[in-house]
Amino acid sequence: MKKLTVLTAALLLCMLAKPQSTIDTRKYIEVTGSAEMQVQPDEIELEVVIQEYDRAGKKVRLDDVNDGFVKVLQKNKVNTDSLKFIDLQNHDWYWLYWWEHRGDYYQTKTITIKLQKSTNIINLVEELNEKWVQSIRISKSENSKITEYRKQVKTEAAKAAKAKATYLLESLGEELGGVLSIEEVPEANNDYNYWYRPVNLVSNSNVSMPGGYAENGIKNVTAIKLRYEVKIKFAIQ
Repeated sequence: MKKLTVLTAALLLCMLAKPQSTIDTRKYIEVTGSAEMQVQPDEIELEVVIQEYDRAGKKVRLDDVNDGFVKVLQKNKVNTDSLKFIDLQNHDWYWLYWWEHRGDYYQTKTITIKLQKSTNIINLVEELNEKWVQSIRISKSENSKITEYRKQVKTEAAKAAKAKATYLLESLGEELGGVLSIEEVPEANNDYNYWYRPVNLVSNSNVSMPGGYAENGIKNVTAIKLRYEVKIKFAIQ
């Protein structure tokens, strides 16, 4: 009985000594603001697959095809120093590619090219419409000021969240207080579950910004879409 009393007293002492967690009773509102911008790329990477072909009953070798390819690029003001040959042997799936194409009569070569705004991509693609071109695709598009544009979009998203919180509280006769927390929502393109999130978590406060100086970008190319969401918790005064 004496041991039990001592144990109970020790347990009570520990409970009193343990700091009690405080409950935040402040009133708050949590909203999500979003913003987007269309940015024209000022540099793109073109992936071209060239191949051997028959001309007058004779096979044109890959080296000769490559010479003709380089001439087309030079004619269209493409810096041939930027050409890169893609070595398929560095890819995990090379063995599958080799197995499927091991008996091909015509050899192919995959090349990537960096294009600047000085190149008319439409004219280039039209001149590459040859028998020795197997495929053409844009493998990458970039803008040299993309970091600056991302900051602008995130800033506008935060402003949209504040505007939404303000008019919602004003409709209830309340006043907006200071910021309690800010959380950047993962980018839609990188979030597999983006389209499956509950509707009440997605803000309808969208701000469309002007295109990112399209005159400095490459024309006739799909723009880069930047979209960000910011979740902000505001105190209610």
